[in-house]
Amino acid sequence: MGEVETIKVGVARANITPPVGIRSAGYASRGPLTSFHDPLYATAIVFESGGRKAALISCDLIDLDAGTVGEVREEVAKRTSIPPEAMTVVCTHTHYGPDPYRDKSAPDVMAYRSNLIFLLAGAVQEADSKLEPALIGVEWGESDIGINRREKLPDGRVVLGRNPLGPIDRSVGVMRIDSADGKGMAVLVNFQCHPVSQGSRVSHISADYPGAAREVVGRLTGATFIFLQGACGDINSTIREESYEPARTLGVRLGCEVVRVWEMISPQPVSGLEVRRREVELPRFRFISPERARELEGELSSELERLKGSGAYKGMIEWVQARLERVREALKSWESGEPLPPIKTELQAWRIGDEIAFAAVPGEIFNQIGLRVKLSSPFKHTFFLGYANDSIGYVPTPDAYPEGGYEVMQACRVDPQASEIIVRTCEEMLRELKGCRS
Repeated sequence: MGEVETIKVGVARANITPPVGIRSAGYASRGPLTSFHDPLYATAIVFESGGRKAALISCDLIDLDAGTVGEVREEVAKRTSIPPEAMTVVCTHTHYGPDPYRDKSAPDVMAYRSNLIFLLAGAVQEADSKLEPALIGVEWGESDIGINRREKLPDGRVVLGRNPLGPIDRSVGVMRIDSADGKGMAVLVNFQCHPVSQGSRVSHISADYPGAAREVVGRLTGATFIFLQGACGDINSTIREESYEPARTLGVRLGCEVVRVWEMISPQPVSGLEVRRREVELPRFRFISPERARELEGELSSELERLKGSGAYKGMIEWVQARLERVREALKSWESGEPLPPIKTELQAWRIGDEIAFAAVPGEIFNQIGLRVKLSSPFKHTFFLGYANDSIGYVPTPDAYPEGGYEVMQACRVDPQASEIIVRTCEEMLRELKGCRS
């Protein structure tokens, strides 16, 4: 038998900081981004083993839609031999960046989106040109910078607050990648916590705590930091204040934990690479009952008229309008007896060697869902990646629906069965990959 080829890795980074004045993302009532604080980046990493290549890009953005990801994949395919189905685009979910694709009436948004496609493709092209043999290792740490945010009030209502007794996944996955001579090349960090530490009124451009962690880790390890946001749909940062200081201190705390774990890893030669992609159909949310949908329609109709009359910011009006349209679609479904068209999207799973896997899922996934996938995986180390390849809104656990709250009644588009479909599909792909040794 011939010698097994060690996996090769290449890394590159592009600056994707938008212009000041562009529409912001993350808080519907906030206006445009009015100043610059720290840069936003897209970091690409390409793996090659046994004639197969796969690419992963992490972007300091709130999310990206499937259409934009599709265009990036097409452009990468023109420039490299990486197949579109073996490419994953994830977002860190910073709430202090642009809304990169929704406002098609804004020239600056559309110009930013158009340029973004080429910046991301160029980063992958550069990473692909830098491929070299690499050593890889994974270990795990913990961080306490997140807290479950579904706070239950005495009257039974669930609000965006602090629930220190709520379920939370504190694990920090750290993948260390060195060059063959032992020099740090990249560090992939999988953690789950909303980047909202600077509150809802700050309007400067910032990568939030992942950006601060990037500075710490890069300075202390010499490796390129790649943040892979996990299942953080119901987890907020423990500190939220109207300044950059919370982002700085939380990022330093996370970054120091990453460095601690990094120093404990002894990377080894790894071979084998495979990516699976599966299209799924997720049932649409109908707001619990026709009675609840009618109640919501009345509330949202009144709210929309109030906002229009008060001269509210365009983003807030559009947010309420979109919610009202979803409620009216649900009402028509209840009245006609016809199901709503499902949300069609994609899931991915990666195998890197025999012990490392990724599960990549679109949307804002509750942390228990991501933890289920990690714990049930047949691989020793599994990273769960949220905000991957598409934007489908929140995916709560089934028991969250009767409780309501923002994630369910305002920002969810899928029925309670969606979480089980996602978990089951991820498990199936991971099992298939575990049996694949080519």
